[in-house]
Amino acid sequence: MFKNYITDTISSLADKLDSSQRQKQNFRFLIYSGIAMSCGGLIWGSILVLDGLSYQSLLPYSYALITFFNFLYLKYSKNFQVAQTIQGVISLFTPFFLQILLGGFMASGAVILWAILSILVSFTFQTKRRVFLCFTVYITLVIISGLFDKHIRYLANNISIDKSIFLFTLNISLISISIFFLFLYFIKSKENLMITLDNLASTDPLTELPNRRYFFLRAAHEFYRIKRQAGDFALFLLDIDFFKSFNDKYGHDAGDMVLSTFADLLKRQSRESDILCRYGGEEFIVLLPQTSLQEALIVAQRIIDKCRNMNIKYNNKTLSITVSIGITRSMQNDSHIEDIIKRADNALYEAKNDGRDRLKVILDD
Repeated sequence: MFKNYITDTISSLADKLDSSQRQKQNFRFLIYSGIAMSCGGLIWGSILVLDGLSYQSLLPYSYALITFFNFLYLKYSKNFQVAQTIQGVISLFTPFFLQILLGGFMASGAVILWAILSILVSFTFQTKRRVFLCFTVYITLVIISGLFDKHIRYLANNISIDKSIFLFTLNISLISISIFFLFLYFIKSKENLMITLDNLASTDPLTELPNRRYFFLRAAHEFYRIKRQAGDFALFLLDIDFFKSFNDKYGHDAGDMVLSTFADLLKRQSRESDILCRYGGEEFIVLLPQTSLQEALIVAQRIIDKCRNMNIKYNNKTLSITVSIGITRSMQNDSHIEDIIKRADNALYEAKNDGRDRLKVILDD
C-alpha cells in the first residue's frame, strides 16, 4: 500500500495533460534522481552530525530541503523547465561545495562523484546542447577540485584517513546503487512505453479489440502455419445490420455503444486462441484456428441468437440489434489470406441480400 502511495504521488508530480508519454517518463526520471540524491544527502548529513561536523552537515541537508520544496513547487505549478533547472544546478554544485567544506577530494571520499547523477538528470532536458553544457560543467568542476585539492586540505583536520576511506567506500556504494536502480527504472519504463505504444498501434480504441493491422499479422502467420502443417481454420466476417440507423436516429454515442456492446459479446463467445478484430466501421472479423466448418456454424449461430436476445440500454431507450455473418474456411488452393477473406466477404454479401440476420457459407470462389 505504501509503495502504491509513493508511486501514485510521483506519477501525480510527473503527469501533465499536454505531455507525451516520453516526456512523462523523463519527468519521473528527474524526480527519482532527485529522491536518490536527497536520500544520499540525508545519510551524509547524519554521518557528519555524528562526527561533530554540524556546520558541514547543513549542505547535504539543504540539498534534501531544496529538493522537497522544488518538487512541491512542481506539484502545484507543473513548470517542469524551472524544476529541471533547479534540480540540475543543485545536483551539480552541492557535491562540489561539500567536498571543499570537508577538505578536498581525499578527505571527503571523493564526494564530488555524486554530481555524476546530475549528468543523468540533464538527459531529461531532451536537448543535446543542455546535456553537453551540464557534462562540461561537471568535468570542469572535477578538474578544478583536483587542481586546488592541496590548497583546501587544511579544512580536513577533523577527518582521519580511516574516516576518508569509509566515506569513499560509502560514496561509491551509494552512487552505484542509485545509478543501478535509476537505469533499471529507465529500462523498465522504456519497455512499458514500447508495450503501450505497440498496444495503441494494434488496438481499436472504441471496442478495445485488435485492429486490421494486428489481425493481418496474426492471420498471415496462421495461414502459413496451416500451409506447412496441412491444417485448416474457419473465418467469419460479421456486419451489424442497419447500423447507420442507430447513428442517424440516436446519435453517434448510441452507435458507439452498439459497437462496444457487440464487441464484448464477440469476446465472450470467442476462445483464447481465436483471432478477432474490428475490421472497419460496423464490420468485424474472426479467425478460428483448428476449427471445422460444422463447429464454426455452431459458433456463428450462437452469436446470431445472442444478438437477437440482447437489449442495449441507451438514454432510457432499449436498442436491439441483429447481425449478418459470412462464413468460409481455408482451402488447399488458397494463395493468400486475402483469398479467404474475399470468400467470407462474398458470403456476407449474400447474407445481407437474403434479408440479413442470418449466416451464409461459401467454400469456393
